[in-house]
Amino acid sequence: MASTGNLWWFTPLQSFAVIGTAVNFGGSALQSPLIMPMLQLREVPAHHSGTLTAYLLHNSEYFFPPLNGACTVTNLALTIAAYLNRDSNSAAAAKLPYLGASFALNLATTAWALGIMVPMNRAMAKLAGNLQANNADEKSEKELRRLQKRWQGLNYGRAAIMIASSITALLGLLEDGSVLKV
Repeated sequence: MASTGNLWWFTPLQSFAVIGTAVNFGGSALQSPLIMPMLQLREVPAHHSGTLTAYLLHNSEYFFPPLNGACTVTNLALTIAAYLNRDSNSAAAAKLPYLGASFALNLATTAWALGIMVPMNRAMAKLAGNLQANNADEKSEKELRRLQKRWQGLNYGRAAIMIASSITALLGLLEDGSVLKV
């Protein structure tokens, strides 16, 4: 474990932030190349595709946003502690830029999700409801398919922010050289 003196708790919290953001990335990144293309297949009727899309996005909300929130709060606490101890603890001073960057990337993930992804999720859920009520609604089908494709591409952007946060957090974890010299 990394030695940080009286800040021994940095290592477990940083490890959580690394693993949490990596899990968040993995879950998000796999939705774009694996799940969303299957839901866009013409062989999958739009009313089923809409129902499955709404189900996937709704149930993902129970796990991934709280995980991102926990990682954000963890990186915020670590950043504050590193800042407050930067003059008395060389490990805290060395880790501070990485912790701050990882925290900022967590915030960017949240902003991306709330500003871009959530409105699309809501629109797709509404369209799914329209298609459940009337599976011959061609306008809703066309818009659902368009939003699924757009969501797929924009989700890669969110995943890129997530993996950047994980890598930055990992570099901060390894920064003092007690675990591994980078």
